[in-house]
Amino acid sequence: MLNRFLHARIRAFEHRYGYDGGYMHELADLDRAGFLRFMRTSSGLGQHAGCLPPAAFFAARLAAVMHEDCGPCAQLVVDMALAAGVAPATLAALVGGRPGEADADAALAFRFAIALLGVTPELDALRDAATTRFGAAGPADLGLAVVSARIYPVLKRAMGHAHACQRLRVGSGDIVPGLAARAPA
Repeated sequence: MLNRFLHARIRAFEHRYGYDGGYMHELADLDRAGFLRFMRTSSGLGQHAGCLPPAAFFAARLAAVMHEDCGPCAQLVVDMALAAGVAPATLAALVGGRPGEADADAALAFRFAIALLGVTPELDALRDAATTRFGAAGPADLGLAVVSARIYPVLKRAMGHAHACQRLRVGSGDIVPGLAARAPA
C-alpha cells in the first residue's frame, strides 16, 4: 500500500515536470526506508531558499547540477526556476556560460556556487559579496542550495541513471550548456 502511494507521488512529479524519475521508483522498490530518508532530506533542503531571491537560489542549484553534468537535473532546475518567475534571459545566460549577462543576483550566486564547487581562490571574495548582497545568511543559504542540488545527480550516477548535459530548453529555445559551471581540474 505504501509503495503504491510512493509510486503515485513520483508519477505526479514526473508528469508535472516532464521528468524521468525512474531512479526514484527503483530506489523506492529496493530500499523504501532509504528512499523515504532521501526524499525527506532532499525535499527539505531543496525547498529552502532562506534569504535568497528566486534567481539566486535557482542559479546556485543550476551551477551545481551542471557541474555534476546531469542534463535531466539541469532541465528540471530550469523548469522550476521558470515556474518561480526567474527570467528566461537570465537562465539562458547561465546555461550558456555567460553569467555576466544574467540578473545580478543570479550572476553572483552562480559564480559563488562555481567557486564553492571548485574551491577556487575567488571563493573568499565571492563569499564577502554574497554576504553584502544577501545578508549574513547568504553564503550558508547558497551552500544549502548547492548541496541539495548535488544529491540527485550523485544518486543517479550511483544507480546507473545519469545522463550528461546536451541541450537544455529555456523558454522557447534550446541552449547548449556552456563550460562555466565546470570547476577547474
